[in-house]
Amino acid sequence: AHFKHLEASDCRLCLYQNYEAVPQEHTLTPFVDVTLFKVPSGRVSKTPAGMAGMNFWAQRTKARNYFLYYDNGKSAVRVRGKPGSEIAPTSVHLLYPPDDLEELITGKHAWTNFAPHELPDMNLTWLASSHEEVVAAAKVLHYPATHFERLWRKYNHLGNFPSVRFGGDLVVPPSFHLEARDEYLKHSTKEKQLEKLKELLEKAAFLRGDAEVQSQLETGSVVIIDTVRESLRQGIWVPPRQLRQSVFKMLQRRPGVKGMERLQTMKRRPAEVCFAGQGGILKNLDSALDEIVQSLCLNGWVACDLGAHQSLIARALEEAKTLKPRMSRGTTVIQNEIISPNTPNADREDKVLFLQEQGLSGPSAAKGPAPTIALLESAVIDIVMHLDPRLQRSQLQLRITERCDGMLSSYEKGGAYSAHIDNADGDGRVDGRVLTAVLYLNVGWDRYAGGELAIFQPELGDIGDANCHGKWNMVYPEAGTLVFLRADHVLHEVRGAHAERYALSVWFCGQHSNYGGS
Repeated sequence: AHFKHLEASDCRLCLYQNYEAVPQEHTLTPFVDVTLFKVPSGRVSKTPAGMAGMNFWAQRTKARNYFLYYDNGKSAVRVRGKPGSEIAPTSVHLLYPPDDLEELITGKHAWTNFAPHELPDMNLTWLASSHEEVVAAAKVLHYPATHFERLWRKYNHLGNFPSVRFGGDLVVPPSFHLEARDEYLKHSTKEKQLEKLKELLEKAAFLRGDAEVQSQLETGSVVIIDTVRESLRQGIWVPPRQLRQSVFKMLQRRPGVKGMERLQTMKRRPAEVCFAGQGGILKNLDSALDEIVQSLCLNGWVACDLGAHQSLIARALEEAKTLKPRMSRGTTVIQNEIISPNTPNADREDKVLFLQEQGLSGPSAAKGPAPTIALLESAVIDIVMHLDPRLQRSQLQLRITERCDGMLSSYEKGGAYSAHIDNADGDGRVDGRVLTAVLYLNVGWDRYAGGELAIFQPELGDIGDANCHGKWNMVYPEAGTLVFLRADHVLHEVRGAHAERYALSVWFCGQHSNYGGS
């Protein structure tokens, strides 16, 4: 199915990423016995949990390797090209028709599922990073070391091989490969060599026990891929589960003009703000995290009191006002591309500023013009990082893979943002935004001024269905109110107000916890 899709497209070359087998026991039949695989480093979640997962593996080898062997992928090429044309590999990892390279580049006929930010380091910017599921989900499963006897045979065959190649032009970097060679050479008897290579392999590559497996699954460094095993056991191809909704299905959820007009007539009610008057999230962290996850599962959104002191929010509000001259008109993004940034957008009337882009977050933020805003952004991010393992274990099975730059927004009097879904089209990536966090900074807000965040909650059907019925939950933009909502699912709007108001928003990217790489 994968290659039929490529044949029907204009793709002529595809470069795929390796996933490295993680044994739990020594096996000579790894295709049947191994279902755990290390995710390529560029696709491990860019979160504290993801970093912990990478470090877990790195500290197991002297060279601090993540993958023990090849991590730079394999390529497949359509060889039926021009009559008489010949194709030869340029290396053991990359093969392409050299006479057609310019055409591959200009026509974007060469695809890959490496992320765009990884391509410059590999001098492969001529490849087009594809987020189409049929390409993005493709994997090369690599089983380099699953039994100590096979490892011994490898190094018994290679012997004392040099640490340089191609006449000294390529130096083999410190690696598990050299560590295994040295361990083999230390000992003179086969029995001792087998014993030491067994210890080395188990330390570097194996996961032992359910707790260790579950821990690495939650960091996102390891994923379960059982398609090969099940296919061999049943004697037929068993396709992997569909864990990512297609862009077409995502777009189908969006109501049309008439559907939106009908939804706008439905009842509106004030939203409950959880933990208000109880010290907020910060003083009830464990129970608050559980309630947030439960509400996201049931309703797709939740409003809470952060629990920060009002004087802290007031300082952040003053900082936001001083930053207003640096703000610019909000833009619409489709498939991760800004659409007509110079054209006025009738759907939104806010002005925005991105903190990291403006040098207002990070280690130097304390000495900048908005240290309190940076502090609040860090608090919101920390809360979501604590939510991550709970979201993975919940019925959503959702892993946070990355956080976006915090956005400070301002609405003038009367300013509004019409009903929309933040990520209605997948964001042009396999791990688009899945969670939105909005913290309001408006101290002393008068509820009669309006400006509510209206969140639609279906009670019958889905928002794109003709028979959909539900209600709008109205969240007042009061200081310290923190709203979480599914960025890829929840329809919401910002109502016009009779006063200026400010908010701090942070989006978080993610995917199904079993998807296997962002």
